[in-house]
Parts: sequence; structure tokens; C-alpha cells
Amino acid sequence: MRIKHYIQPIAVFLTLNIILIGLLVVVERETISQTKKNYRYIAANQSNIMRDSVDTAIARVYTFSALIRANNGKTDFFDDQVEFIYKEISQDSGIPVKNVAIAPNGVVKKVYPLANNESLLNFDFMDTSREGNDEAVKAYKEGKVIVTNPFNLVQGGVGMAGRLPVFTKKNGKTSFWGLVTVTLDFDKMIQSFHLNNLEEQGVNYKLWYEDEKGKKVTLTTSQKAVEEPVSYEFDIQNLRWHLDVAPKEHWHSRTQRTAIIFVILGISLLIALLLVDKIKIRNVNEKLEQLAHLDSLTNCYSRHYLNTVLVNQKTGEWNDPRAKYSLAVVDIDNFKNINDTYGHNVGDQAIRAVVHVLQRYVRAVNGDCVIRQGGDEFTIIWNNISKERFQKKLEGIVKDVEKIKFSEYEEMYLTISIGGEPYASQGSTRYADLLSKADKKLYVAKENGRNQYVI
Repeated sequence: MRIKHYIQPIAVFLTLNIILIGLLVVVERETISQTKKNYRYIAANQSNIMRDSVDTAIARVYTFSALIRANNGKTDFFDDQVEFIYKEISQDSGIPVKNVAIAPNGVVKKVYPLANNESLLNFDFMDTSREGNDEAVKAYKEGKVIVTNPFNLVQGGVGMAGRLPVFTKKNGKTSFWGLVTVTLDFDKMIQSFHLNNLEEQGVNYKLWYEDEKGKKVTLTTSQKAVEEPVSYEFDIQNLRWHLDVAPKEHWHSRTQRTAIIFVILGISLLIALLLVDKIKIRNVNEKLEQLAHLDSLTNCYSRHYLNTVLVNQKTGEWNDPRAKYSLAVVDIDNFKNINDTYGHNVGDQAIRAVVHVLQRYVRAVNGDCVIRQGGDEFTIIWNNISKERFQKKLEGIVKDVEKIKFSEYEEMYLTISIGGEPYASQGSTRYADLLSKADKKLYVAKENGRNQYVI
């Protein structure tokens, strides 16, 4: 009889344990899945910062290329303007620069700063027996900027460089003039990314790339090895890098597991703890998703990010009262004709190409951002920028968009119109007012023939 008395309690106990252990396994898997998703957001955000900084620095090779062509291949401008451009690179990108150099026919004739870079003079970039020169030859052959992975510099130290070939025209013939390069101080560049902040937040990391032989080359890593990481890959020009992230301990919390096992002894408490745990996970995900308001086509910020993070929709004021934003409204000229003529897929390529130019002119670390308002309309926001710098950036954007080419559609070209409103300490700095003024100036730019900016 006593055995019969125990059958039902034992059955209930076993059944409850099976159900609750099953629930525990499901919840733990979901927790790990959601946590990995959160870590992917962290990796994506950090990767975007690194990519934007390097792209901003390397983009200055186009400035030197334009100056060389404008001076018919002469380099007299270099000594007068190089110091300003050199300082501007570090200022805009946040990355220390080893040197900038120009190399007629591939041989370095001018370098700045000269101190500690003397051995670079007369260095032949076309000599593939030297480190970092394969990319120079590749740039020449492909006719575009090529970025190197880190390599040992002839003058000492480790650098990462962007090589751009310069071609000039004379009597209707195009010829190779030489190369322009920007070389970044790799070690200081890694420091400028502040990856150690991830460690302080309990995140282990490893930044790496795969060489031509398929070998993984580590660029930098946390003190503790990354175990079972979430990996995010991103492109810097022609390079593909990977950022692995993982928690310092484990993907699942041992303390939480122990607590849940104890909670199995009381069903009501178990349900309460499971609900609390799930709500916490959902809240964390919602906050992280709010930080990742990216446009799916262009990977720049969406209008939702502007409306929820930057601007108070009720008042039209910036949410950050300390910000000193300058604002520009950008519209691709005659974009409907591109869609009608070439199709929406080509139209999407055109939008991405324009966004690539726009993003080269912003510093994510400074609070600058590019926002896709919809279709072919964009808003660019710069924080704490002078009117002179604001104007130069708009001028550079208009010129760089003109340079966009599509190999499959050589007859297609892009231009943009921009209405800009710089920050005015004496006037209204509300978002709504800045946008209204910029929109009116965009209309003027369109009326005046497009392919221009108006501020």
C-alpha cells in the first residue's frame, strides 16, 4: 500500500522535472541565441567605426591625385599644401599618419613628414620584392585605390597604406603618371579604435584577416582568448577583416542555471523567474536594436534613427542640447531616369555608390552621420564643424560623386544637388529649422541646374 501512495507523487515529481528541465534547456538556448545576437550588434558597431575611420584617412589619396592632375603632373603644390592635408587626415579620421608621399613613375620623390621617413625617398613602389609593393602594382593594373594589410615599413615600424595610381591626359592620350600614398601608423591606429574598452565591458575580441594562402592572421586580440566567438566580417576597400567577440566567461550564466534548478522546486517561483528573465532579455535586445537603426540597402542610418534617437519629434529639438549640428540635404539628380533606363538594381548600385562617397566625409566618432530619408534623398549631419570646413566637405562630395563610374554602364554618370545649413550660434539651431532652410537651398540648387551645393 505504501508503494501505491508514492506512485503518484513520484510520477508528478518526474513529470515536473522532465517539463521544467525541458523548459530550462529551451530557455538557455534562447538566452544564448539572443546574447549572441547582442554581441553581433556590438561587433557590427565597432567594425563600422574602424571601417569608417580607415576609409576617411585613405580617401585623402584622391585629394593628391586631383591636385596632380590639376597641376598637369607638376608637384610644386606638395610643399605648400601637404602639411594642411596631413593634419586634416589625422583630425578627420582619428588615426595617426606615418607619412604621405607622391611617386612619379612609382618612385618616391616627395614625402611628408621627411623626418624619420628619409629612407622612403627614391623608394620604388613597383619593385614587388619589397613589402607592401604588390598592392602598388595591383593599384596600377586595376586603376583604383588598393589598401594594404599591415606590413613592415622600410623606414621602420608597421604601417597600413592606401595606394592610388594617377593617370594624366595630354593631347587626348591617357598615361600613367605615378602613385600617391597615405601610410597609417598601424600600432597607433589600433590604439585609436579603443578595442580595450570591450575588455573592460566583459567582452573578449580578436581582429583578424585571412591571407592569400588561407592562413588566419591576427591583427590584435584581447588578453584572454576568444572562445566560441560570434564573428562579424567587414570590408575596408579591397580588404576583408573579421572581428570575433565573445563574453569573458561563458555564453550561459552558471549562476542563472543554478538559480533555475533551485526554482524547479517551486513551480510558481520558476514561472515568475522565467518571465523576469525573458523580459530582461527582450528589453536588452530592444535597446540594442534601437542602436542599430541601419538602412538595409546602404548600411547608413535610417529615418527611424533620426526620429527616435537624434530628434524630439514633439518639439523639433535635438535630443542632445550640447550638439552643434550642421545639416545638409542631398538628392541624386534625375534618379528616376536612372531607374527607368537601367532598372532598379542599377539604381540601387547608384545609391550605394553615392552613400560610399557621403560616408567618407563623416566621422562616426564625432557624432557625424549619414541618414537615408528614403529613395534617393539623404541627410548628412556634422557635429561641431566650422562653416569653412562645412563648405569644403560639400564641395568635395559634389566633385567625388561626379567621379563615380560604372564599368558596365560607361555612359551613365551621377550628380547630386545639396542644400546645406551650417550651425549658427546666433540663429536657430533646431532640427526642424535647419531642415527647412536646407530644403529651400536644395530647391535653389535644383533650379540653378543641379550638380552643385547651395549654403
